[in-house]
This record gives sequence, structure tokens and C-alpha cells, in this order.
Amino acid sequence: MTPPIPLSQWAEQNGIPRRTAYNWAKNNKLPVPFHRTITGRVMVLTDDEEQDHADRLHPFSQAYAEALNLPAAVYTGASYYSQVLDAWGSDLYDTVDPELRPAVLHLALPAACNRPKRDVFFRLADWLARVEPAAWYAETGFLKAAWMLRDRPVIKDADSFLRGWPTGAHSFEWRDQLDDVVEEYAEQNAASPDDEEPALELVAEYGLIALDNAGFVWRRESMRNAMEPLARQRAGDKTVDVLGPDRGDLWDLKALLNEPMYTTVRPAARATARLLCAQTGVAPTDPAPADGHPVYDLAYPACKAAVRAAIAPLLHSAHVREMEAFRLVALGKPFPELPTWLRPVDQEI
Repeated sequence: MTPPIPLSQWAEQNGIPRRTAYNWAKNNKLPVPFHRTITGRVMVLTDDEEQDHADRLHPFSQAYAEALNLPAAVYTGASYYSQVLDAWGSDLYDTVDPELRPAVLHLALPAACNRPKRDVFFRLADWLARVEPAAWYAETGFLKAAWMLRDRPVIKDADSFLRGWPTGAHSFEWRDQLDDVVEEYAEQNAASPDDEEPALELVAEYGLIALDNAGFVWRRESMRNAMEPLARQRAGDKTVDVLGPDRGDLWDLKALLNEPMYTTVRPAARATARLLCAQTGVAPTDPAPADGHPVYDLAYPACKAAVRAAIAPLLHSAHVREMEAFRLVALGKPFPELPTWLRPVDQEI
């Protein structure tokens, strides 16, 4: 199997100016297969077999193989390799803004660090169940709920996972308390739904469909599918080792974390809906307009745009936190603490 060669070497061998070759690669017009390394270096694939394999391999998996300094065809058996990190990194790469993808590829370097990776699934579970929800609630202003999450016991093994997962059977009473806290804050917030303006509220609701594709880690179908086959290890007919959250566990997080998202975007959706009602002669206090009313033709795209704009800063922050969490999990380093000044003064410690 012939190894890849640098683009500069290929250009020299074929009598092509280097600048021309780099421009071709930049514009995806290079007449030969190539891939970029973690550092952005362009490598030309010179063997059909390697070309076929590289075409099948995800960019993050390819970067992971390079960081492990192994041929892509055999890297999955390498020491210090983690299927969890590979699946997580690939899903994150596909989710973030394209301009963030080079930074995601660089996460392959800590993923390949010289330490055992047996703990990564439980550390990921701890981040998903405790650390990230706390940060999410804090950023959206639900401070009491944030500390209720952050004060949960650390997940570090199968037993603490089963007992500490926030939507699990052992957390039933705690979950009821959290729901009460979240509901109380949402009702006091100016962004809560207004029953006195039914027409306005229904028009604004049209924009919330944009949240179905919000790429928060706890909303991604792709993440649930990636983690599902890794969550349980079966030995024989009866023995099952729990290694982390499965698809159902991740699905349940949506209900736990949705309310801050809706509370954040409703003001933008409502402001847009108020404008649309004025343009189409609908009073906000009217009953909900009948199906087929012109306001709905305007509301669907306009309110979706408002919701996407409102959620964009939170989504970017969440992706940056996820990238940092990936790095810390891979390196075995502790997660950052919430600033103590964020803790409400009336909350018990």
C-alpha cells in the first residue's frame, strides 16, 4: 500500500506549480483524491485501496488515526483508542458550524493522548447528566435549577450512573423538585406564554418548530444513535455491563432541558408575531385565527427565522462547551465548576 504524499511533492512530480495545486485543493478541483491532516496539510492519495478506505472513513476518524500515528485501516485496534470518543467526535464534527470543524478535528490530538480510555463513557455520562445541564440552566437564568444539577453526585461507574442519571428511576423525587423549580421560574419570567393574547401566542408558536433541529447534544438523534451500540456490553445470555447512557436515556434529557430553550426564544417569536398580526389585521387578544388565515403563511417562515436567530448564541456556546468537555474527558481532567457567585442566596448548600 503506497502512503499518501504531500501536495507539493505531487505537484513537482506532475510539473504543476505549487500555488496552482493548492488553489485546486482549496476549491475542491484537484484531479486526484486527497485529504487534509489535523494541521491542515494536504496529502494526495496515491493508492486505490487507500483511496477507497479514506473515502469511507469519517474526517474525524481519519484525524484520530493520524493522531494515533497509525494507518487508518488498523487504528481501531490501537492502544488508547476509544470508540466513544470516535463516535462523539464524529457526531460533533457533523453538527457544528463548518467554520468550527477544523477545531473539532484538533480534538483528535487529546483523544489520542497516552492514557487509558476505559473511563470515557462514564465521564461523558457525568457531563451529560450533571455538568452540561447545570451550565445550560445557568446561562439561561435558571440558577436554582443549575445548582440542583451541579450538586448531584458525580457519575463514575455503573452503579453511580444508574443511581445518578437525572431521568432514571432513582431520581424520581429529585426530578419532581427540579420540575417545580423550573416551572416556577418560567411562570415568573416575562417570556412565559400569555393566555390573554391567544392569537399572538398561536402565531408565535409557529416559530418553535425551528427548535426541532437545534443541535444541542441532548437533542441530537445522531448522538443517540452513535451511543446506543456502545452503552451496553453483553456477555453470554444474561450478563450485561452498563457502560453509559443508551438511546432512551439520552432521549429523556430533552424533557429535562427544553423549558430554558423555549423561554429564551419566545420573546423573539412573540415580537415577530405581533408585527405579523398587525400586518394582517389580527388583534393579539382575538381567538386563534382559523386555518388558512393569511397570517399563517407569513408566520411560519418569519417566526422560524426569529427563533433561529434567538437560539444561535446559546447554540454556539453549547458547542464550545461540548468541545471543551471532549478535551477534558479525553485527557482525564476535571470539569470546571460553576462560579459560586451564581448560587442564589436563598438556596441551601
